[in-house]
Parts: sequence; C-alpha cells; structure tokens
Amino acid sequence: MQTSRTLVTLSLLPLTFAATGVGAGELTKEQLASQLNGIEVKDISNSPLQGIYQVAVGSNVAYVTSDGRYIIRGDIYDAKSSANLTEESRSKARVAMLKSVDPASMIVFKPAAGKPVKHTVTIFTDVDCGYCRQFHREIDKVTALGIEVHYLFYPRTGPNTESWAKAEGVWCAPDRNAALTRAKLGGEVPTAKCGKTPVEATYALGQRIGVRGTPAVFTETGELIGGYLPPNSLAKVLDDPTAAIDE
Repeated sequence: MQTSRTLVTLSLLPLTFAATGVGAGELTKEQLASQLNGIEVKDISNSPLQGIYQVAVGSNVAYVTSDGRYIIRGDIYDAKSSANLTEESRSKARVAMLKSVDPASMIVFKPAAGKPVKHTVTIFTDVDCGYCRQFHREIDKVTALGIEVHYLFYPRTGPNTESWAKAEGVWCAPDRNAALTRAKLGGEVPTAKCGKTPVEATYALGQRIGVRGTPAVFTETGELIGGYLPPNSLAKVLDDPTAAIDE
C-alpha cells in the first residue's frame, strides 16, 4: 500500500543512503529524491539550517545533510523565540491534509442554533475507544462552550474488525449523529450496508497525519492536542495553547 510505504520511508532513510553510497558532495533536491524510495522532489525543502534539507512526508519530518550522508531525527528550535520550527512544519502539513477532507465524510456536532462557534476541532475517533466514549458522553458540554466537533472515523484495530464494522454501520444509519451517540454509549449499532463509506479514507488519512491513538484531537491550526480532555480543559487550551490545564 502506497500510504504505508511512504510513511515508513523516513525511518529507512539511513539504510537507503548507506546502500546508495551518497556523501561525495552536495546533492540537489532532485538528486536526493532519486536516492529515496517514496520521496518526491516536492517533499524536500531547505531547512532553517544551512547545508541541511528538510524531508517531509505528510506530518513526518526529518533532516538530511546536503551531501546525503547524515540523518537528523528530532525537532529544531529557534533559540531566540523558543519556537519549535519542526512542529510548525508539521502543523502546516496537518492543516493542508485536514482541509482536503470532504466535509461530507465527517459527522459534525455543532453548538446550539444561535450560539457562536468559537473553535472547531477535528477528532479521529473509534467507536470502541474508552476515552472516545468518555469525550462523547460530554459532547453537549463541549458544544455548549462554543466548540464544533468534526468526527472522522479511525478504528484502531484496522480493516475487517468489529470496530471497523461498527464505524461503517454508524455511517450507514439514517441519523448518523444519533447512531454514533448510541454506539458510544454502548447501545445497539446499526448493521445496514450503504455501499462505500469514508471509513477507509479517513483511516488512511489518520495514518498519514500521524494518529497513534484515539481520540486524536487536532485544532484549526494543525496542532495535535493529544487525547481526551474534559470540556473546560479543552476550551482552555483552545483559547490559549500555552495555558496549563487540569485534566
């Protein structure tokens, strides 16, 4: 599968370089891309450091010396501002990926009519995930705080599993919001089929964007907040990403 192959490419960079014997001089982006299976020229850019390229696949970021000899895995910080420049690159990539999602493939819970939307979060969720269920038990409190929730399915157990079937069953229900709520509260999950669902596409997106567990909560600026937060703590961190939170 192309997605899986490109996702692991960055972890294989040292082996690839060793096999190709690069390091004899500065490489162009085109030359570097030709040495790396699954990497295209568009994935390579200049980093903030002279003589070092940034290689990004989805939200995965690594750095390569311009002669292709050394790999740097880790984040680059601006010593003056303390800004995490690598995380900024990840966030930009996440924003682009999330904007590419068809809104019709989401299940959306909005604040009540007439109440302004202060924040929007995109959450990769699993019907059977305990913390996903805990979050959804408080969904009315979340939306009452002016937070709009865009759910994307990410069954952690993968294709051809019970959680995957539940996600597709919820999607095929006449009222998806109500079906998702019932499923997350341990109720009956619809079994109706409706042809192709977005579950496969959103699961693949989750892999590309770096989901490692659920719920995976992303802000409008592409920041991965992490997992479950109580409603008031979620609102606090959305209002001020630097604020300390009480879980």
